[in-house]
Parts: sequence; C-alpha cells; structure tokens
Amino acid sequence: MHAQQRGAALLAALLVVVLVTTLVSGLLWQEHVRIRMLENQRMRDQARWLGTGVVDWARLILRDDLFRTRAVDHLGEVWAVPIAETPLSEFLSGQGMTGVTPEDEETWLTGAIVDATSRFNLMSLVETSNALGDRGWVSATRINAEAVAIFARLLQSVGLDAAGAPIVAQAMLQSHLPQSAVGDTPLPVEQVQDLLDVIPGATQDTLAQLAPLTVVLPRPTPVNANTAPAPVLAAVFAIDISVAQQLVTDRDQAFFVDYPSLVQRAHQRAPQALAISTHNVSVSSEYFWVAERLRYGRISVTEQALIARRIGPGNITQVLWLKSGLPAGVDLGG
Repeated sequence: MHAQQRGAALLAALLVVVLVTTLVSGLLWQEHVRIRMLENQRMRDQARWLGTGVVDWARLILRDDLFRTRAVDHLGEVWAVPIAETPLSEFLSGQGMTGVTPEDEETWLTGAIVDATSRFNLMSLVETSNALGDRGWVSATRINAEAVAIFARLLQSVGLDAAGAPIVAQAMLQSHLPQSAVGDTPLPVEQVQDLLDVIPGATQDTLAQLAPLTVVLPRPTPVNANTAPAPVLAAVFAIDISVAQQLVTDRDQAFFVDYPSLVQRAHQRAPQALAISTHNVSVSSEYFWVAERLRYGRISVTEQALIARRIGPGNITQVLWLKSGLPAGVDLGG
C-alpha cells in the first residue's frame, strides 16, 4: 500500500511538472509573439518614416524639373525614370547623401513618379469657380461639353455605354454645387468604382478596365498628350486606337513641345482628328503620383502620394494626401 501511495505521489508530481511546463511554454510563446509584433510594428513605422523621405525627394525632383522645363512634361525627363528595387543605401549614395546606416543597407526601395494627368480627369467633366483650389470645397458651375464627348468615347473603348458620360457629368455637377446651394449635396465621386450605380450597364470588370485610364483630381485638368496612353489619346482626338498608338511612337521619338505642335502633328498623322481646346489637352502636368514600396526585413510597405505642382512663388509642390496601396494600373513589379 505504501508503494502505491509513493506511485500516486510520483504521478501527481509528474502531472504538476507537465502542467507547469505547459503553462511556462504558453507564456514564453505569448511573449515571443508579443515581441515579434512589436518588432514588426517598429519595422513598419521605420519603413513609413523612410517613405516620407522618399516623397520629399520626389518633390525636389519635380520642383527641379519645373525650374528647368516649366511649360512641358514628357516621359524622357528624370522624374519619369522608375527606381527598380535597390538597396536604400545605394540609392542614398547615388544622390550624394552621407551618413548611411546599417538599416539603410537592409532596406530595399522600389518607386516611380507617375503623371496623374496622363489620364482623363473626371473632374474635367465640369467647370469650377475656384480653378486653383487643391483643398477644401470645389464649386462646379457648369458641365464641360467637350470633356463629356471625350469621356463618352473613352467609355465606348472599354465596352460601356457612351450615354453614361452625360450622366456622370451631371453627378459631378450635383456633387460639387456651391455650398450656398439649397438642399442635400450627393457624395462626390472619388474613384471610378463609385460609378458602378451611375453608368448604365457598368460592372466591376468594365470599371476595372476604365480605372487605369481615369483619375479624380481636386480640380479640372487637361490631359497631357506627352504622357497619355494610346486609349486616352484616341478618346481625346476621336481617332482609331492604331493611329493613337502611332502618335505615341512619334512622341517617343520627339515629344510635343507645345500645344500648336501637338495639334499640327496630330493632324499630320490623323487629318480627321478633332481640334481639342487647351482646356482639355496640353503638354504639361500639375499633378503627380509618387508610388513606392519599401521592404525592410520581413515587412513590406506600399504607399502612394498625390503631389500638386505648379509655377508660383518658389515653384511650389504640395503633398495632398498619402495612403496605402498603388494607383490603379501602376505596377512596381515584384
């Protein structure tokens, strides 16, 4: 009997050891997870902090470009050259910066500056009373008929009903009425996906095709013919996509230096091309996206910023917003 008691006591002791071991292992695992979460957060914060520096660098590039070229922007300029995945230390050294840290050597940067006015701006469907407003309320005064016709052709190019163009224009007008107007104002269109219930027959798939060709900027802007893709040029000038692609090839050889040369060369390539006003097509840009991905350890942070840039005191560049993800149609690879 005494032996049985010793056996029971030994079994109980073993059970206690197992229980304590399990509890300690659980606590250690929880602590490990907590430390890993803190490390991930630290890496993510570090990557975002570095990302802010990349945006500031992009602003300097855009401001310097404005000093140099002013009236023209094209894809042969420095700002248009993307950054393939590169160690941050190598990138900083290439910019003549010193004080590179070991963390910079472990951080990889991929980025690009993209002309936002290479796309058709849905805000161009209306005319506004505060043309230079980038923040705050923008009051629409009337519909831009020429822009509506351009957008109708763009809708047709992706298989949507051209009749949706005046409907979207009316929605843009109603959502940007002067603040003194009586009644409720509809929510403004902020992205092409907001048009799902506005354009007749629109689906997620057709809007996904439209998204890389459109943008919603703070105010109306002309399409930059030096940076626009062929489908947008085809819609602007009412020409076949094949002719628009020839225009793209031509401009890659020699960019459009001003509006008159743009019109002349467009009509040389396509005599039937419409004469579009400078209100809706130009050769320069005022809005740019900065798209970036920073990879630090096991953390990868992808962000985009919208920058406004125009000739003025100090040739100002201004970050209008910064958020996660990439603009539709922008691919950094990887």
